[in-house]
Amino acid sequence: MLSFRRALVAAAFILTILFLTTRSSSPAASSLAVEFPKSQADSDTKQTSQTTASSSNAVHAGGNRHRPSAQGQQTMQDMSKMTLYDKLAYQFPYDVETKFPAYIWQTWKWTPAQGEFQFRDQEASWTEQHPGFTHEVITDQVAVHLLRLLYASVPEVLEAYEALPLPVLKADFFRYLILLARGGIYSDIDTYAIRSALDWIPDTVPRSTVGLVIGIEADPDRPDWEDWYSRRIQFCQWTIQAKPGHPVLRNVVTHITGETLKRKRAGSLRNLVHKNVIEFTGPALWTDLIFEYFNDERYFDMSQSAGAIDYRNFTGMENSRRVGDVVVLPITSFSPGVQQMGAKDDDDPMAFVKHEFEVSTLTRSIYQGPAEPPLLPYTIPEHFAATVSKFGDRPAVICRTPTARPDALPSLPADGIPAALETTLSYEKLNLTSNALAHSLRSLGVKKGDRVAVSLGNNAEFATLTYAIFKLGAVLVPLNPGFNAKQVTAALNHLGVELLIIGAVTDLAYKPCRGRSNLPLLQSIVPDLESGRVEAPKVPTLKTVVVVDNSASHPLSKFPPIASLRSLTPFTALIPDLTTLRASSSTFAARSITPDAPLSPTETINIQFTSGTTSTPKAAMLSHASILNNGALIGHRMGLDPTDLIVCPPPLFHCFGSVLGYMATATTGAAILFPSPAFDPLATLRMAAAHRATGLYGVATMFGIGAGSSVPEAMMRKLYATFGLEDLVICYGMTETSPVSCMTAPGDPFEMRTRSVGRVMPHTKVKIVDPLDPSRVVPVGERGELAAAGYLVMKGYWGDEERTAEVRKVEKEDGEKEEVWMYSGDEARMNEDGYVEITGRIKDLIIRGGENIHPLEIENCLFQHPLVAEVSVVGVPDERYGESVGAFVIVHEGVIAEGQIDGDGKGEVLTRESVREWVRTHLSGHLAPKHIWFVKEYPKTASGKIQKFKLRDTAQRLLEAGR
Repeated sequence: MLSFRRALVAAAFILTILFLTTRSSSPAASSLAVEFPKSQADSDTKQTSQTTASSSNAVHAGGNRHRPSAQGQQTMQDMSKMTLYDKLAYQFPYDVETKFPAYIWQTWKWTPAQGEFQFRDQEASWTEQHPGFTHEVITDQVAVHLLRLLYASVPEVLEAYEALPLPVLKADFFRYLILLARGGIYSDIDTYAIRSALDWIPDTVPRSTVGLVIGIEADPDRPDWEDWYSRRIQFCQWTIQAKPGHPVLRNVVTHITGETLKRKRAGSLRNLVHKNVIEFTGPALWTDLIFEYFNDERYFDMSQSAGAIDYRNFTGMENSRRVGDVVVLPITSFSPGVQQMGAKDDDDPMAFVKHEFEVSTLTRSIYQGPAEPPLLPYTIPEHFAATVSKFGDRPAVICRTPTARPDALPSLPADGIPAALETTLSYEKLNLTSNALAHSLRSLGVKKGDRVAVSLGNNAEFATLTYAIFKLGAVLVPLNPGFNAKQVTAALNHLGVELLIIGAVTDLAYKPCRGRSNLPLLQSIVPDLESGRVEAPKVPTLKTVVVVDNSASHPLSKFPPIASLRSLTPFTALIPDLTTLRASSSTFAARSITPDAPLSPTETINIQFTSGTTSTPKAAMLSHASILNNGALIGHRMGLDPTDLIVCPPPLFHCFGSVLGYMATATTGAAILFPSPAFDPLATLRMAAAHRATGLYGVATMFGIGAGSSVPEAMMRKLYATFGLEDLVICYGMTETSPVSCMTAPGDPFEMRTRSVGRVMPHTKVKIVDPLDPSRVVPVGERGELAAAGYLVMKGYWGDEERTAEVRKVEKEDGEKEEVWMYSGDEARMNEDGYVEITGRIKDLIIRGGENIHPLEIENCLFQHPLVAEVSVVGVPDERYGESVGAFVIVHEGVIAEGQIDGDGKGEVLTRESVREWVRTHLSGHLAPKHIWFVKEYPKTASGKIQKFKLRDTAQRLLEAGR
């Protein structure tokens, strides 16, 4: 990493090279800037829009009003009263008749001299195609100091650059700033130079009449172009050639500086998220200001023009075209090989630059996600400390205790209903409380590597325990509070747990304040609980049980005072009241935690039990690096920033709540809001409204990220249409991949945000393989099993090497290095743009008479039936066909299902035959369910996934009973 001093020296060195090369006359620079007689240039700029040539077309914009700037010294002027635009014009004058400077500018985190640099082939192509050019790869630190030297006389530009809150914004701004000040070529680091810039301008066009060369990025000539691109014609910014001081660059710098400083003064700059970049500094802004320039009477005599210059002048063009001193290249020039919008292949004579898009044209269903942003090389405590230092006074966790309507607890007087209490922990308070709690846990014997089981709802205690356990290097084992005694005993024994932290009462979803007392469960685990003697323990490794007393929120649940149960430790003995903790009130709070052995990002820090769509949950081992980076990358794709307030009903004992929720907010400085310990729709809405939340998470029947079971397209469209959720996105993954491997983004086309689970996440690979031959990656569009690889893959199942080997496989591909792949068991397909669609579970596939039937296809169809609320389709035994289609249907409230009796005899009736007819009409006859059962609910996991293996068992019993 460059130090401040080394960066300053590097910037000074680059300026020295610039000084020398501007005075040199290398053959390449000379040949690039061949001058033509002024008379030829004048006549060339006066062509009309009807004039064409074999290699170049001119778009009429009247006579070009550019006049060469005076060469040599300029008269000193007082810049204090100038506008920013005039300051830039004075500081960086524009002369169209000068040569194009022989510079190539690129930016990246590392230089080619550093081992981490990964774009060697791309970088080398520019040097090979441009011998004699000065080629610089500028790091972020060097960029800062270089701009300070170049723009010292225009401090507002520097202020704006340093105020931009996202690296991508600074990267965009830098390209305009360096070209305005020094000119040359800017190209993104992931581009290849196919042909020299000497070939970009047609021979028929004098170089002395051109000051800017740009290319078309997008020309979507289709009715729904707005779903795909921000502008009808969009100019790319990944490659630009310019002479210093060009007015378009001056306009762009003026605009970005003004908008940035205005937002900074208003305090709204942090609201800029990645989805805004395209309009603020990206190709949308670039395109708008180019068109503004084409129609600006300061530069063109518009009285001679046939009309305004807009997208119609450029759509469908196959050769270069001129507007005044700007040459516009066709889409093939900078976007060859994309196989859309008329772009031709890389070997076309007009193909000049190859940009490696995030998703390239695919022939096989295998794709590696982009490398940006970089992976965080930290342990969770290290990163959390950095977050606290930056956002210490901002809210980190806001949570409420449960509350219920009086009619839900009729046996209690109105004043006996518990009121909801709200607790707010800033990042600094969360740091202090987790410090104090970690010291207390250490006094109980907790050390690095110990498994600490936590069975709590979404509350302040769980939020604090998470970081306390991580700071010690112990392993957090979140348990579903709904587990019964048998499940808890099995989990604790399997992992050799020594410490269990559990609530006195388990909160129940949809039943606020009517929880389940955990006294019987604890009596089962800790015999002779009241006497304090433990005989024949069911969990031999268990040494301590800590109980969080939440009985005040559950007046009907019987749990004795914890002090009377001498075998238990009250949570309050470990830490004072979380709402009143101050650094001065605890000798431990202000003391940092040093684990008894150093922590490594690759070590296991979290063990998650899989949700149990199969009969036996497994314990997946996840590392610091996997969950920290997964949370950070989810936040990045969503565009989270420190001003966000995310309401999170999904439970902390599941990857959704803990990684997509808690880790995504904690890595971005945002706040996470827990509306109730267990899911309560009313509490969720109240929390969102009270805090004017900016985001809301949930499974398919909630808002925000839809996870768990596959989210039907019809459900997504209904959520979008009903609530206008413009930024609705879907995450896909599994516990074993920490969990998210694919995700849509707010800027994705609407069709892809409703039909797919998005594209692969950064630093991740996915492939779709033949289930019968996993070595064969299937072609694009073909269904197969989805597998993922990268930092996010689990370390394995605890104590279960056999089942680990079934799904976690080390493979070599095409002679490359070994890769660890996690096989999902999900059936999927990928389109040519890299979007993944989940089409069902491999094991759920119905094989009817040798033909594959995909349950999700039928489910999506029936979800659109006006009387159907929910549906789940499974394969059931069939004597003739081997398997046939069975559907479990839940009807909407007020609808009468065939065979069920309604109390008042009113309401529409849904018959089995009408269900079959709906499928026959919208799909085909062989997909119509042979068996239909109307039910009230489905067997589900704690995270909301339907357990289809239980439905198949139910179907078997119903068929045997003749139903």
